[in-house]
Amino acid sequence: MEELLSLTGEVLNRVDTAAFFERFEEDTAVQYFYEPFLEAFDPELRKQLGVWYTPREIVRYMVERVDTVLRTELGLPSGLADPNVYVLDPACGTGAYLVEVLDRIHRTLKEERGEDALTPHQLKQAAKERVFGFEILPAPYVIAHLQLGMYLQRAKAPLTDENAGEHAGKRERAGVYLTNALTGWEPPDKQKAQLPFQEFEEEREEADTVKRDKPILVVLGNPPYNAFAGVSPTEEDGLVEPYKEGLIKDWGIKKFNLDDLYIRFFRLAERRIAEKSQRGVVCFISNMSWVREPSFVVLRKHLFNAFNKVWIENLHGNRKISEYAPDGRTSETVFAVAGFSPGIQQGVATTLWVKSGDCSGAKVLFRDDHTEAKAEDRRRGLLDSLNEKAEDYGPLRGIAQQWPDGKARRRVD
Repeated sequence: MEELLSLTGEVLNRVDTAAFFERFEEDTAVQYFYEPFLEAFDPELRKQLGVWYTPREIVRYMVERVDTVLRTELGLPSGLADPNVYVLDPACGTGAYLVEVLDRIHRTLKEERGEDALTPHQLKQAAKERVFGFEILPAPYVIAHLQLGMYLQRAKAPLTDENAGEHAGKRERAGVYLTNALTGWEPPDKQKAQLPFQEFEEEREEADTVKRDKPILVVLGNPPYNAFAGVSPTEEDGLVEPYKEGLIKDWGIKKFNLDDLYIRFFRLAERRIAEKSQRGVVCFISNMSWVREPSFVVLRKHLFNAFNKVWIENLHGNRKISEYAPDGRTSETVFAVAGFSPGIQQGVATTLWVKSGDCSGAKVLFRDDHTEAKAEDRRRGLLDSLNEKAEDYGPLRGIAQQWPDGKARRRVD
């Protein structure tokens, strides 16, 4: 053990710290602390949770879409920079979405008021008080805090070790919490179990305060995909039970699986935005199965009846066969990063739901772009499409679903 520690120390002493942190700031090093780290540290847990690194282009595309929809659909001209917009990434990983949200806020503040003295202050307040992330794994949780802290440092809004006045001695922190996002949204029926350290107790209490008291308006991110039995339905208060109602009786679907983690996060977001806030935006990238498979027909009915507009974008992928671009070349998954990760192979889609008021059924818009073989070209195409309007999407076709008018239809030609 002593030899191992000595060797580790020698290796670390050879690291060019300036170059290392510069790579972090460029967002090119942090990816190696997520997918490859967890693969080496606990490959079984990584497999169970379905953990995948999200390329920055996808993150930026989704954050920009949310910002635009806040402006155009909810009447908030400052978008994410509006002080009434509270944001949550319930499975934040290393914090990529949170950093991108803060960057969008910073750019908007500079566009509206320039680099005046209040801009850094408002940015830091957003990071502390209205941009939140939950993470269940300690390693990415630590990296998320590091990423956010470094971003604020670069933006001249650094978090400090001490505050003045009555809070002197309490360290400033970003709103990222080590917690299970699927539990704790309602007060417990019995006294909570004591945690071994005061710091853990404080972390849990602050996370629970976000869950129960903050007026969340935006939920976004890349929730885990795989089925995972790490939390019981009892602890989750029967989270996905509403998506099972009527599957057998009304639809004759006797075999179904709604245990994928991303489905639980869908229900969490629907409940938080459509039922509690009754106004807001949800934007996820997830497994494509919920769009096209019969098991999810009740889920689709829930979403289409709870939100005013739903945008779905098929990003393709297939874990059983290789897909091909129109020119015949094998198409990489949109998550693939050359020299780093082949990315998840199963089909994925981005989905954006907006609730702007009362609704009797959502307008559902669908886009299916599959013109590039290389993942980096496809991601670049997503960013290029940000200037397109909603009308550039078409109606939902060829996908099993329950339409908003309440008429049961299994497939639409």
